Amino acid sequence: MPPKTSEVARKLERLGFKPLPRRGKGGRRVHVHPDGRKVVLPMLSGEVPWSLFKAILKQAGVTEESFAGREP
Repeated sequence: MPPKTSEVARKLERLGFKPLPRRGKGGRRVHVHPDGRKVVLPMLSGEVPWSLFKAILKQAGVTEESFAGREP
């Protein structure tokens, strides 16, 4: 089952990504890591499609295992 947008945002924050302040209207939030990595997260009402979830992981530079917390 694909994760919800709120779950992805929470896990990104646990990985060290901080959301930037909103800049006007729009359905996207930008999360930035202290080392400079940026992730653009669309604020969808339901689940994140798998293809978009894979793209978010690629932007974040993490694997599915580390994102899920299963990697030591």
